[in-house]
Amino acid sequence: MPPKKKNKGKKKGKGGDKETGAEGEGEKKPEPTEKELELRKELEKITEKLRALKLEVEGLRQENEWLQEEAQKTRLESHEYMSYMSKKTQKRQTTIITLSDRNQQELQDINDQKEQLLTEYGQKKDELKALMLEKEAELAMAKNELADLEEYQLLQKEQEAEIARLENEVQSMRKKHSEAIQKLKSSFLREKRGYQQESDSKIQEMAQQATQEARHCLEEHTNNVKNENKILRQQLLQLIRRTRALHEHREELEAQHKALLREIQYGRDLKKLQGTRQKTDTIYFVVSLVVS
Repeated sequence: MPPKKKNKGKKKGKGGDKETGAEGEGEKKPEPTEKELELRKELEKITEKLRALKLEVEGLRQENEWLQEEAQKTRLESHEYMSYMSKKTQKRQTTIITLSDRNQQELQDINDQKEQLLTEYGQKKDELKALMLEKEAELAMAKNELADLEEYQLLQKEQEAEIARLENEVQSMRKKHSEAIQKLKSSFLREKRGYQQESDSKIQEMAQQATQEARHCLEEHTNNVKNENKILRQQLLQLIRRTRALHEHREELEAQHKALLREIQYGRDLKKLQGTRQKTDTIYFVVSLVVS
C-alpha cells in the first residue's frame, strides 16, 4: 500500500507548531477591546437590518407585481361586462322584433276580420240581389197580372222605397266598416310607434348607463392602482435611500475598524520597540559596570 502522506504532514505540522509555540510564547494575541466589541456588535446589527430591508424590498416588489396582475384582471372583467351589456342589448332588440311580430299578427287578425266582414257584406249583398231579383220577378208578374190596377203602382213604389232603404243601409254599413278599419289601423300605428320609441329610449338609456358605469369603475380602479403604485414607489425609494445610508454607515464603521486595528498594531510595535530599548540600555549598563 502507498504511504499515508497526510499523516506525515500532520506530524511535521505538530513539530512546527511546537517550534512556533516556543518562539511565540511571549507574543500572545491580545484580547479585543471594548470599543472593538461594540463596533462588531453594531456591524452585526447593521448587517441584520440590511438583510431585513432586502426581504422587505422583495416583498414590496412581489406586491407590486400582484397589483399589476389585479389591474389586468380588472381590465378583462370590464371587457366581459361590456360584452354582457352588448348581449343584453341584442336580447332587447330581439324582444322588439318579437313585439313587432306580435303587432304584425294583430294586423293580420284585423285583416282577417276585414275579410270576414267583406265576406258577410258580399253574402248579404247577394241575398239582397236575390231578393231584388225575386221582387223584380214578382213585380214583372204583377205588372203582367195587374197592368191596369192602381195597386200595382203603389206596390212598385213601396218596393222601390224598400230597395232604396236597403241600398242606403248597405252603404252606411260599408262606410262604418271602412271607418272602423281606419281607426284600428291608426290606433295600431300609434301604439307601434309608442312601443318602438319607448323601447329605443330604454335601450339607449341602459346602454349609456352601462357605458358610464363601466367607464367610472375602470377609471376608479385605475386611479386606485396608480395611487397605490405611487405610494409603493415612494416607499421603495425611501428603502433604497435607507439602504444606501446603511451601506455608507457600514463602510464608515469598517474604515473605523481598520483604523482601530492599525492603532492596535501600532501600539504593539511601539511596545516591542520600547522592550528592545530597555534590553539595550541594561546591556550598556552592565558593560559599563564591568569596565569600571
